[in-house]
Amino acid sequence: MKGFLLGLIVAGAGFGGYYYLKDFLRPPPKPAATADGGAPIKEAREKKKKRRRGAVRVARNDVPGGQPGGSGSGPTRPSAPAPAPAPAIDEPEPIKLSAADLKLVSQGDDLSRPDVIHMGDATDDSGSRELTQDDIDAKFRAKEDAILGCISRARPDEETYVPGRVTVKFRIQRTGNVRGVRVEAPAILQKGGVYGCIKGVVGGIRFPPSNSSQVVAYPFSLT
Repeated sequence: MKGFLLGLIVAGAGFGGYYYLKDFLRPPPKPAATADGGAPIKEAREKKKKRRRGAVRVARNDVPGGQPGGSGSGPTRPSAPAPAPAPAIDEPEPIKLSAADLKLVSQGDDLSRPDVIHMGDATDDSGSRELTQDDIDAKFRAKEDAILGCISRARPDEETYVPGRVTVKFRIQRTGNVRGVRVEAPAILQKGGVYGCIKGVVGGIRFPPSNSSQVVAYPFSLT
């Protein structure tokens, strides 16, 4: 009986020593600060990331969830502060035009001289009628866009307002060809080459033959 009790005591002491050595030799756990410190950093990064995406989405559409561009469910995420406005870009000031710049100047051919009739023209019966205004308008309107382009390119810039008008005059020969072009326009447009450009456009128009020559004029109001 004494031997049995002695064996139990020895066995209990052995188990106790085993668990004591096991706890004593166990590596110490990592400091809680390391685990706790990493979690807040990770969580802060995720929150920062989510806040940035949500701010872009709300600022771009400016509508709550459920509308186009929103999440459709769940609470609306707080929007980030509005970005600073872009610096204003100063527009170029229009050029100040003087009275000399706005003075009407006429350039071109002398349209007062009568049309020269050649012998071949006198026997040509293709011009047995007189041109009507509708005949002239039909041919001239096809070139109006090109003439407006000449006026636009002659301006000093797109912002400067040039008041007044541009008057295009030309003589139509009996053969239907244009002989002589004259342009009256503000001096600033003449400096920009408006006459040469319009002469090239109008000089290429071909009208139906007629029994007489005539001078026509088309005014353009500047806006």
